[in-house]
Amino acid sequence: MSKRLVVGMTALVAVAHWALLFSPWFGPATPVQPSADTPNVLEAVWIPLPPPRPVAAPAHVSPLTPAPPKPRASTPPATVQAPSSPSQTPVVDAPSPAPTTAALTTTSNAPDAQAALPPQAEEPPQAEDPAASAAAAHSASNGPRLRVQDAAGAPVTLALPSDGSTLAQHKLLRFQVAGFVKGMQYHAQAELEWHIDGNRYQARQRISAFLLGSMEQTSQGLLTPLGLQPLEFTDRRFAKKRSVTLDWEAQQASFTPLQPAAPIGPGTQDRLSVFLQLAAILHSTPDLRAAGTRLQVPTLGSRRMQIWTFEVQAPEMLDLPGGATPTLRLRRIPPAGEAEQALLWLDATQGYAPVRIHMEEPNGDVMDFVLQD
Repeated sequence: MSKRLVVGMTALVAVAHWALLFSPWFGPATPVQPSADTPNVLEAVWIPLPPPRPVAAPAHVSPLTPAPPKPRASTPPATVQAPSSPSQTPVVDAPSPAPTTAALTTTSNAPDAQAALPPQAEEPPQAEDPAASAAAAHSASNGPRLRVQDAAGAPVTLALPSDGSTLAQHKLLRFQVAGFVKGMQYHAQAELEWHIDGNRYQARQRISAFLLGSMEQTSQGLLTPLGLQPLEFTDRRFAKKRSVTLDWEAQQASFTPLQPAAPIGPGTQDRLSVFLQLAAILHSTPDLRAAGTRLQVPTLGSRRMQIWTFEVQAPEMLDLPGGATPTLRLRRIPPAGEAEQALLWLDATQGYAPVRIHMEEPNGDVMDFVLQD
């Protein structure tokens, strides 16, 4: 082969290689730097995006619960939104979606969950002292109330101890009773008994007579700074029984058998508790033992309310079966138009407990109780 032929073939092979390596129809075999006006289709894949900035909550979304009273010191956590296209991918250093979502959910929901909880129920109030509750209810009462005037006519405000110290804890008094019922004279035996337990009292009076049967009155209630506060009064006369229930919250007394309810006020008594009330007041308030002192006591019978007014008259030495006894005599002043009378003698040495009671009813019935022992 001639030298010229070899040189020609070599040149042809070189031209072919050049065409293969640098021809624009086949593209470069290795990456080259793109020009300014040539788009790079792989830019989204190979160039990392900057970290996402915190995105504020949309303005139109209102919180489910009111804002807490004090502003939070830390800024609210950012909300991560899903990428809108495959080209938006998280950076390599960002936490994985699952832990980030869990952390954000816990942080953002904790305040809402706390705020959405119902308010804690207030602790139930402690049980109040019935005597204190009654005294508070009395202050707003419109019913008749106990009124006390000293010997000079000045009003007196009572503040008695409600621990039962104004009366003996337990007392049983036995009386001989003489009197007239519907014009017939009779003699009977009677007992007056009461018992104090803390700030509560129970009292019972029983009269029994041959051929006439028995009569009994009971009273139970509380001891307050105003003295006795009856809750229930019963009056059984032979085969008939009547009762009165005192509702201090409603400030009225209800009668059984049914009668119109009667309004009650501070210091209201029944026909049995009134005698213990007088003893408690005079025992604890020496100034009220002066002659001329008046005590106006709303008093409930088994059918109606009456105002009993007692006037302190004078000390008197009373001759009793047990011997001479120093007493304080009180008179009940009847209301205008009524003829009912009552005299009381209270033992000055026994807490001003009654030792004699003389009563005259408008129909002429008379009852005279005299202490026997």
